Amino acid sequence: MIEDGLVNDDIRQAYFTPVASKQALVCSLSSLIRCIALLPSSLQQQTAFSVANIRRAVGRKSAMVLVAKHRTTAGVIIINSAKDMLEQSGSIGLTTYQLPLAKQAQLTLWHEIGHLYNIALQGSILPSSLTEYQHEWLADLYLLWRISQHYQQLDLAWQQLHRRNLALINDSGNLSHWSAPQLQIVLSRYDAQQLQQFTRYEDFLTAVYPLMPTWSTRDMGEFSSLVQRTFSAVQSLPEYIFWRQPELIQVLSPTLERLMGKAESQRWLKSQFSTVK
Repeated sequence: MIEDGLVNDDIRQAYFTPVASKQALVCSLSSLIRCIALLPSSLQQQTAFSVANIRRAVGRKSAMVLVAKHRTTAGVIIINSAKDMLEQSGSIGLTTYQLPLAKQAQLTLWHEIGHLYNIALQGSILPSSLTEYQHEWLADLYLLWRISQHYQQLDLAWQQLHRRNLALINDSGNLSHWSAPQLQIVLSRYDAQQLQQFTRYEDFLTAVYPLMPTWSTRDMGEFSSLVQRTFSAVQSLPEYIFWRQPELIQVLSPTLERLMGKAESQRWLKSQFSTVK
């Protein structure tokens, strides 16, 4: 049985949801044994889909996805509701900021479905080979598209952008999930009504994928170093990696304004970056 997966805010224990031309099995970690039993027998026999392996792989994550090579099943999505996030936090200087997260369980599910949907589109709309970072921001683009199809406003998309920025501020290791640059590009070019016109994800992705930056490993390393230097406890160096500062400032500014207010965020940016006048 295929279900949409958007009935209420509670993630159900075990059900199938459509992913392109296939379906994915969504399992609550608390009902894993019963849920995995719904898989085709050929997948149940694979070590990757064993209950023991899944429990080991989930660890402390709030969700994870396992890709399947199967005629009708795209994969399995594991939801660990015990790790649901109610807020995202990050420290700037001596101040710690918290961002309340609304409907995060639903957004997490859409992100994981996005992973499987984008894999299905590789070799057609998407390149056959994608980096780990590309997989992550593409999953958030799918999440943004789902938000636009189910809600009249894009508040939850902005929440995801702020969440990714604040996670990066808190730990530069979260750069691998930093989809805020890509989300900002879409949110700056389309309003809610325009995004609602993309009734097929494939059409949305065809329109927005060419707009996305193509950063190299070196580019990402420069962003990582700049973030570490800016938000660590060491002395500020306003000239540090100055050529990356405008891009970082542009993406972080909406989140800083959300947390600090416009005047204070501008004052802080001027104190940290030589490129802010």
